[in-house]
Amino acid sequence: MSATALSGGRRWSLLALAVVVTGVLMFPVYWMIMTSLVPSNDLLVAEPPLVPPADSATTEAWTGVIDDQPVGRWLWNSTVTTLGAAIISTAVSTLGGYSLSRFRTAGQQAMGFTLLFSRMLPGTLLIIPLFVLFAGLGMVNNLWSVTLVNIAATVPFTTWLMKGFVDSVPAELEQSAMIDGCGRLRALWYVVVPLLKPGIAATFVYASILTWGDFLFARTLMGDPQGWTVTVGIATFIGEFSIDWSGLMAIGLMSTVPMVLLFIVLEPFLSRGMTAGAVKG
Repeated sequence: MSATALSGGRRWSLLALAVVVTGVLMFPVYWMIMTSLVPSNDLLVAEPPLVPPADSATTEAWTGVIDDQPVGRWLWNSTVTTLGAAIISTAVSTLGGYSLSRFRTAGQQAMGFTLLFSRMLPGTLLIIPLFVLFAGLGMVNNLWSVTLVNIAATVPFTTWLMKGFVDSVPAELEQSAMIDGCGRLRALWYVVVPLLKPGIAATFVYASILTWGDFLFARTLMGDPQGWTVTVGIATFIGEFSIDWSGLMAIGLMSTVPMVLLFIVLEPFLSRGMTAGAVKG
């Protein structure tokens, strides 16, 4: 058998493997779509249908979710808290990561390990003190409280994530800029930050995912249903004695759209950023 035939056969094998892996990974999404189109009563059977029956498939779950629940408000609240937390976390992490990378003092190292230790604390341990703190400040039922808590929960890890990316940027570049008259902050802004775009994108996406998926802080600090984020709103479809599976899957699919769009927009940076900070240049 010729080398060309072997190469072609290998390509087809890899293609078949890619199709199978993609199908397995995308099956949960397909099941969510199918479940949202089939009434809950038709799903609670011993053998639920793999394909929505043509005579029972309906979009009533989608229209019901939109008409009966303030989904738009929930999505807006999630968007506001996610953007606020991700932007501030990325900015703080860029400065913190730069500091940990470029300065090797004992204080810097102690601060770095303190950040790691704080990331290890579970949210359930912190939520009561945080609630008491924000209640004393009059910030309960305020989206700023949810945003600030998510910033505090995200920054410890994203700072170390950014440190890895800053480590990959040669210090000689900013030193040359400083010799030419730039201060350290100007050198950081004009020399280092442009080279950190992949890392900034990866950090922004990570912070966005954590904040968008937050339930504990948002549910505890926001008692007003008009201030709920979409993750808290989704939980209302799970009742004490029953679950609205169709509605649950419909709003679940709606909640994934913003994150999918975020990945699409930042994909050019992410394709380089996910590995750029892993190895020091």
